[in-house]
Amino acid sequence: MRREILEYLNTRPDLKYYIREKPEWYRKLSRNPFSVSELEEGAKVFYGRTFGQRVDRFHQQVQNFGLLMELISVMGDEVKGSGAPVPNDFQPMPDSLNNG
Repeated sequence: MRREILEYLNTRPDLKYYIREKPEWYRKLSRNPFSVSELEEGAKVFYGRTFGQRVDRFHQQVQNFGLLMELISVMGDEVKGSGAPVPNDFQPMPDSLNNG
């Protein structure tokens, strides 16, 4: 592999790790050193950095948040419907203490 490619890979540890995971890139870069842009595109897919993958991850986080909110509302309904006193409900004071 060319020295320029090796120096570039030393500045980009993510690409260096990707090449170690996909050793066929050693051969590709040795034969065609101008395919670095293809290497970067492959690494983006590998690390989940493409736009589509980011949108999918965001959608999944929103979906998980919705499920969490639904769970919280169900838990809140169970506490209110169980007949247990709500912590902010105060009982009136007995008349003997009110008249002082």
